[in-house]
Amino acid sequence: MKSVLLVSTLAAILGLSACNQQDSAVEAQQKVDKASQQAAEDLSKAQQDASQASAEAQQKLEAAREAARADVAAADAKASEKINAATGQAMDAASEAQSDVAEVRADTINTQAKADYDVAIAEADATLKVALEKCDTMASGQAGACKDQANATHEIAKANAKRALDDAQAVAKDTKR
Repeated sequence: MKSVLLVSTLAAILGLSACNQQDSAVEAQQKVDKASQQAAEDLSKAQQDASQASAEAQQKLEAAREAARADVAAADAKASEKINAATGQAMDAASEAQSDVAEVRADTINTQAKADYDVAIAEADATLKVALEKCDTMASGQAGACKDQANATHEIAKANAKRALDDAQAVAKDTKR
């Protein structure tokens, strides 16, 4: 009887232990399912976090690109301003130089015209002097007409010299413009 009791206790313990194992298997499956669900949730959250981080990084990249474009545009505008200013200064300098050259050219024309006029007048005076000396050697009837002719030629030479001077001065004045 003791053996039967022992066997039945043993059977009861084994039966209970099998029930516990079944409960353990169910619990294990529940734990696996729970872990799988948790892993899926964790993966989903990680994907959302990664997607959000990627979106934020893309926004930062676009902002940096926009800032770089703005910096390039500002630098380009500044360079254009400097180029325009330098071009303006160069054009002003060139204009001033041309004005200076025109003034020197006009002064040269005036100086040459005055020198040519002085030479023409001196030549006319010398020619008149020589002509009057020749006229003095002629007979008295011819001397008067000779002197009149010499004086007329002298006046024409002086008028031509004056006209040449005036023309040159007009050219010099036009050169300054």
